[in-house]
Amino acid sequence: MAKPALEGNIFTLSEKNEHERTKLERLSKSQWLSDYAIDIFKTMKESEMRRRQVFFMSTQIDHRPKLLQLCQLITRTYKLSRCALHLSIYYLDRFLDFYTIRTDKLQLIALTCLHIAAQIENQDAFVPRYSEMNRLIKDCYTAFEYKAVERKVLTFFEFNLMRPTTASFVEMFACSFLTRDDYASYCQQLDELPALAASYPRYSCFEQMLASLAQLLLRISDYTLSINRFCNEPPSLLAASCIAATRQVCGVPKRWTPYLTQLTSYTEHMVEPCVDVITLYHYYHAMPAVKGQQLQESNWPSPDSGFEESLLTPQMKVVSVEVEAYNVITVQLQSPGRQQQTALGKRSRDNDKGDLQPKRLKMDQGHEQT
Repeated sequence: MAKPALEGNIFTLSEKNEHERTKLERLSKSQWLSDYAIDIFKTMKESEMRRRQVFFMSTQIDHRPKLLQLCQLITRTYKLSRCALHLSIYYLDRFLDFYTIRTDKLQLIALTCLHIAAQIENQDAFVPRYSEMNRLIKDCYTAFEYKAVERKVLTFFEFNLMRPTTASFVEMFACSFLTRDDYASYCQQLDELPALAASYPRYSCFEQMLASLAQLLLRISDYTLSINRFCNEPPSLLAASCIAATRQVCGVPKRWTPYLTQLTSYTEHMVEPCVDVITLYHYYHAMPAVKGQQLQESNWPSPDSGFEESLLTPQMKVVSVEVEAYNVITVQLQSPGRQQQTALGKRSRDNDKGDLQPKRLKMDQGHEQT
């Protein structure tokens, strides 16, 4: 691993997003830029080899996206670290792979894993209590249940809770994955090919470009949580793949360089399979709004396009507007008195018809006799 240069990788951010600015300032002041960075990296590489494997034996894998969204909501609400979120999903995947949990207790497991991870990864003194997190799910569980599940999780992992995640390695590389040579080649590419200026922004300085790409790198690292096939991949490999995907998405001329091989200990051939998956996932979820409007207004020529049509948010809004335009429920409903009157009127008409039929029969018989 190459030693990161402290004076060359400190960057500033605009004050538009205070939350992102504080997170990235914390990166620049963290231990990754210290003299022990190389030793820390070697220790993390050794520790990731002791991570538990996921055998995908759980029959509750379909509930994983909802549990992930719940953990992300708690993380944003209480401003927990990204490493705490990744570590909680590591606990959750391994625990659910070994046990079969009642469906109504899955949220209890997710919140307990997040609480344990926050105690380990959060550098701040504030860690939300179980009662505070329980309010967000309408007080579904008791304090006794949280404590019981916490003991079960701790004994399951045998108190071996310190494990590196993708977020750990990404935060380590976030201040040093881009060099000034990359910035110079990026600006030269925009000067030689003016058509690329419409797709990629022009940065005024190296620090601005590093700050922008570092924010995107942190967001792309969260994509790895949603891809199930990455559960057993080494976190350092996923972090290196996120770096390559970020450079490719942002238009850096070289997706991988010998410097990155020295920094991450991975070659381009080793990270290429994961990079392709992460890049496709990013392009799918970062679809521009203009393209979404074009898909909505177009006529779908084939049944296959209906899958993407159902995933578009604007399409869901149009359906809700149409439902609100017609007050179908109030039109169809009638008062009980009205229904009784209608039923009595119908019965009286039926009786009248029944009375008329015998009269007609008597008249026809009278004509026949005459």
